[in-house]
Amino acid sequence: MNPSPTAGNTTPQLGFEFSSLGSTPVGVNKCGSTSISDLDLPSTTGSEVGDALSRMIVDDRVLHMGITNWRDLLDRAITLGHTELYPSEDGRQGLRTPGFRFGPIHRLPEQGPEYVLQTVNRQRMQAALASGVPLKSGRVAVDDVMKVDLVITGDGMQLGLFNGRKSVGTLPLAFDAIPLPGHCGAGGQDFVGSSLMTMLSNAFPETDAPLMHRATVAAYAQILKGLGGGGAK
Repeated sequence: MNPSPTAGNTTPQLGFEFSSLGSTPVGVNKCGSTSISDLDLPSTTGSEVGDALSRMIVDDRVLHMGITNWRDLLDRAITLGHTELYPSEDGRQGLRTPGFRFGPIHRLPEQGPEYVLQTVNRQRMQAALASGVPLKSGRVAVDDVMKVDLVITGDGMQLGLFNGRKSVGTLPLAFDAIPLPGHCGAGGQDFVGSSLMTMLSNAFPETDAPLMHRATVAAYAQILKGLGGGGAK
């Protein structure tokens, strides 16, 4: 006769622990070549770049952050002084300390360079303002009458357009909305000037685009001069 089960007897249960990441693609940041699985996210710019990076999971084996997201990893790297972009493999870019050959991130995801530039330029501008450095272009002539003026404030950039001494209007831009090139090559100053020109021309269509381009490039050069010669590298 088989003994009847009693309340005190229990049957051992097998336990399974599933990763909360499920089937989410995970990038790997490691020394040497880096394997990255980019999420299938739409192309993003401006303030959306940071949001996209915060949804991209990465296993960091260099700065010892472990499983994190790309935004937090880049913020940590920038805090440690890794602020310079450099050409890497497959047309991608890496992130290193200025003056070094390599850095802790060998291969950034597609949205990485723009986020680095945004963050580093914002920090540099805010630090300059906090130390009392005025970041103003002064009024730069567009033609015989029109002038453009760029001013960095604690909230971002103010693009002003003047007809003689009379203000035509002001276009405010948050720091994350300041257009920056998503690469580490030459031509960044012209890229920003061209983008600012487009914004002003759209806001004030009566202006002459070619003349506006020359003026905005010159105005942005004055901002960079106040920063000590350039933005993020």
